[in-house]
Amino acid sequence: MTEPPSKHSPDMQQLSAYLDGELDSSTRHNLADHLDTCPLCASQLARLQTLTADFGNLPQETLGFDLAGVIEGRLAAAPRPPEKKRPARWWGLLPVSIGAAASIAVGVGMGSALLGGAAAMPRVTAMSVFDTLPPGGLCLGPDSCYSNGARK
Repeated sequence: MTEPPSKHSPDMQQLSAYLDGELDSSTRHNLADHLDTCPLCASQLARLQTLTADFGNLPQETLGFDLAGVIEGRLAAAPRPPEKKRPARWWGLLPVSIGAAASIAVGVGMGSALLGGAAAMPRVTAMSVFDTLPPGGLCLGPDSCYSNGARK
């Protein structure tokens, strides 16, 4: 009694590998035992053998000339792009470093220009500790609050 085709363990790839001698010895032996007992798989193998023989009987087409020689000749005649010489390592980084230095210099200049007025304020408020009048004190007039030329 034969098994249905969907239950057979050897598929077309295994049968092709068996025909081509690509299986290891234990798998080849197991498949040969199966082929002895299964007429369906044996007929599939016979069809593959016939197909292989038919491919071997096909005429060999040739071009009449060596195509590899033609391609090699065209490759040799093709113009090659000029090789670019790479600059030295430090020379290649020079434009980047100049740009980075210029960016930092511009940033520092703009920052000091923007914060110039605000940066002077903390120094004046820090010096208010030395004023003659304590913070929150009342003055009767400008002459009574400040000594000679302390603030102008």
